[in-house]
Amino acid sequence: MAIHKIAEGIRLTLGVVAISRNEEKDLPAFISHLEPWVDEIVVVDDGSTDQTIRILNKAGQKVRCVEQRMDPEFGFAGQRNRGIKEAHSDWLLHMDIDERVPPALAAEILAAILAGRFDAYRYRRLNFFLHRPMKAGGFQDWNNPQLARRDFHHFENAIHEACIIKNGTGTIGQLNERMWHLNDETYQERMEKSLVYCQNQGNRLAAKGIRMKWYHLLLLPMMEFLRKWVLKRGYRDRTPGFLFALHAGSAMFRACALVWDEQNRLKRSDLENQLHKMWTYHGNDSGR
Repeated sequence: MAIHKIAEGIRLTLGVVAISRNEEKDLPAFISHLEPWVDEIVVVDDGSTDQTIRILNKAGQKVRCVEQRMDPEFGFAGQRNRGIKEAHSDWLLHMDIDERVPPALAAEILAAILAGRFDAYRYRRLNFFLHRPMKAGGFQDWNNPQLARRDFHHFENAIHEACIIKNGTGTIGQLNERMWHLNDETYQERMEKSLVYCQNQGNRLAAKGIRMKWYHLLLLPMMEFLRKWVLKRGYRDRTPGFLFALHAGSAMFRACALVWDEQNRLKRSDLENQLHKMWTYHGNDSGR
């Protein structure tokens, strides 16, 4: 009820923009916890093949589905910007489908919009790893301005999209409450997502011009583990923190291995030719 009392008399409207792809498990809770207090929910769908589209089309009047496959050139930023274009609300909150807004954060968002002191607001996340809230390990670093006036922001970057505020950092406020980010259902899901991360990380390493040597395969993963476990104080989360630090190190190893393979790859055709020559020589030799 406190949320509704804050909202009474507010002429400004608030919308939520999100991107979906096969989100049938998370969508119902995502929609249901937002509908009571936001004015619209715009979901840009990236070619879902499960029940995502059906769920969105059968949702309430506040929910709209916009179908747009990812363009490799513009990536997630292009989809976020499409959501901004399709939305009508004065303020937009950009979320992932596995994020949830606790009541305290919802109240703070509505109060901040009513105050009108800034064009955008940063907020932090409480990240969950295997359904456990994480205090450290790098999870605590995220603090981005993804709540903004509709005409005062846009997104850039194809993969790790960033919200760019029109009038700069001086017009960005800070919220105190945290968004819940529920992340993965299981470690298997984390492993499946990690494949994309490894490919992206490999591309970044290659772009730096690193010629991958054997010691890179050892040292870079070890450094990533120590960064998560020691520098980012992952030890505070005990066993889940240790597991995540090891996961991050192994993901770095796979990224390095991808780069090494790209730089040292042998063609199958060369092996086939080599084998063909061996058989040709063997055949000539046996005919003597």
